[in-house]
Amino acid sequence: MTLAGKTIAITGAARGLGAALAIVAADRGMLPLLLGRNPARLAEIAGVIEARTGRRPDCVECDLADLASVASAAAKLALLAPELDVLVNSGSQWAGGGFEAQTDEQIASVVNSTVSGTMALTRRLLPLLRARPAADIHTVVSMSGLPYPRMRGSSVPFVAAKAAQNGFVQALTEELIGTRVRVTSVYPGIIEDVLPTEPAWDRERGDGDMLSDRNVVEAILYVLDQPTNVAIRSLVIERARTDFLG
Repeated sequence: MTLAGKTIAITGAARGLGAALAIVAADRGMLPLLLGRNPARLAEIAGVIEARTGRRPDCVECDLADLASVASAAAKLALLAPELDVLVNSGSQWAGGGFEAQTDEQIASVVNSTVSGTMALTRRLLPLLRARPAADIHTVVSMSGLPYPRMRGSSVPFVAAKAAQNGFVQALTEELIGTRVRVTSVYPGIIEDVLPTEPAWDRERGDGDMLSDRNVVEAILYVLDQPTNVAIRSLVIERARTDFLG
């Protein structure tokens, strides 16, 4: 299979992994749609893609913690890309620090963006995906969503939200078995945010180095590029030498 020409909607595309995936997907001939809650930052990433490919992707403001924003974004996507091939759920809000220091608003934003917002957007876009000859829903859960997650650099609300998101993905996988929509989840460990525009993207990494966005982006595109008779349901990505984590 080839990914060139496929339309891919990516949440959380204003920064980090989502932005890196959008840039590389465009480099490989895909047609990305950038979703995020920061229009200025989305425009910056769209400019990077235009400079590299000559094509400027559409940007759609979408705050996953706000269901009205999700509904509006889904309606815009249906107009911009009625032939949607791939949805990548990468967006999720973050609140660090100890649990007692978290505000109710922070907890709600993390949970709503990771769980309710992701589910609502996926539900609204599912008819478009089901109408395609073959389509994919890919969710970046992270290892925080696995049982007994390591708490290095994470927080209680984030771990709780990711566990719920993992449950959603597993249930959706079962519901869509037998359809033309594949559902995949990826569980990266701690990663260093690096964009393809930065020298560190191409730096060769040794076994003592952290994972980077490049490692995860390449894994996602590998999964998406599998023949339609192949489904890689889940993929855990962790440093080979975990003893370095301390």
